[in-house]
Amino acid sequence: MEFIEFPTSFDAEDYIFREGDAGDCAYIVDSGMVEVSTIKGGRKLIIATLTKGEILGEMAIIDRLPRNASARAILPTKVTVIPHDYLGQKIDKSDPTVRLFLRHVMARYRDLTDRLCEVFEGLSPDQQAVQTDEFASTTMELKSVMSQYEKMQQRIDSAVTKPGSTAGTSLFGEATLMDTKILVTEDTRLKSALVKKEFLLHYQPIVELASNRIVGCESLVRWKHPSGKLFPPSGFIAQTEDSGLIIELGYWIAEEACRFQNRLFSEFQQDLFFAINLSGRQFDDESLIPNLASIMDRTGVRREQIKFEITESLLMDNPELASQWLHHLKATGAKLAIDDFGTGYSSFSYLHSFPFDTLKIDRVFVSAMLSSAKTKQIVKSLVNLSHNLGMDVVAEGIESDGEAQLMRQYNTKYAQGFYFSEPLTESEFIKLIRHPIIDLAE
Repeated sequence: MEFIEFPTSFDAEDYIFREGDAGDCAYIVDSGMVEVSTIKGGRKLIIATLTKGEILGEMAIIDRLPRNASARAILPTKVTVIPHDYLGQKIDKSDPTVRLFLRHVMARYRDLTDRLCEVFEGLSPDQQAVQTDEFASTTMELKSVMSQYEKMQQRIDSAVTKPGSTAGTSLFGEATLMDTKILVTEDTRLKSALVKKEFLLHYQPIVELASNRIVGCESLVRWKHPSGKLFPPSGFIAQTEDSGLIIELGYWIAEEACRFQNRLFSEFQQDLFFAINLSGRQFDDESLIPNLASIMDRTGVRREQIKFEITESLLMDNPELASQWLHHLKATGAKLAIDDFGTGYSSFSYLHSFPFDTLKIDRVFVSAMLSSAKTKQIVKSLVNLSHNLGMDVVAEGIESDGEAQLMRQYNTKYAQGFYFSEPLTESEFIKLIRHPIIDLAE
């Protein structure tokens, strides 16, 4: 993946971009001052002078046309960069009406800017030398153009400013700008993290309840942040899904897990199954299934030892399409598991139409079994249903001996949770499987 780190600091007189450049990003001014200008008839027209909280470069980033003006730092300036890919993904995921109006606004904006420049060219050199507020009294057409621009700008401001936010130094509201900068910064950091190999996998053992023998594991991604902190998926996966980065990250996870599974089999004669989570967002990639098949081939893994986990929310968005995807994925030779079953709005009537090998019972149910007779019955019913449909069952989130014993009584085959082991690094996992039967008396 190509990753470009845009400059975020500019010295006075540095150009942020020049007229005619490609529109690869937009900027929020964090500090300093920026002059936006264009050359018309061999003369310089200053369009705007921007300070903290104002945005530049937004037209080209939305409509992909070349820059129609230049931006130069007047003072030492710091900016937050909004890459085109980031905004483009947001626009593509938006309502069609939103996209339509954005294109319309950009076309209107460019038209107004061109008309403003035409009026400027028609003025005498003496008229051009006066300030912009004096232009309005000089030419009625210029006044009309500026009035249209101001009305459009006010409408955009009201649309993007959060209710109740304080404008402060920005037309867009400090709260809106801060949220935007946080999101963009996180997205940029995550893309950088993938390039710089800051992600790593941990593996949580899955045990056979009858013997406490390790038979597999779930592959769980972690982010080793430059600060030294280790972030769990809850700290960044939603952001990778929103930005589309989950597609590339998902392939990296699949390849790393498959390579490790093959290594365990080749070097340690441990033929464990590996569970790999798939996000619904990954199915936006039409090449997902052939790419996963290619990864399994390239890593030399035994396909039947790879189990792709899919959350039920993906299934219920479009059951018929999901069924087609899953049957194609199952045709690769890999196994399939439905994760977090029962926590959403899935229908039992759909379950038989999906080619799952395993049903995973969510921690929400497991943790409530010992204190709720109704939950016990739900769990027991889920286990019986799975067996009737020819599926194995994995109980997630086992944290006590009582929970493990109850799942054994219900003939649940597999379990995972802190009672057996927390997620482990590769080296820790290798050390554990040298003695694959977990001794819970320790």
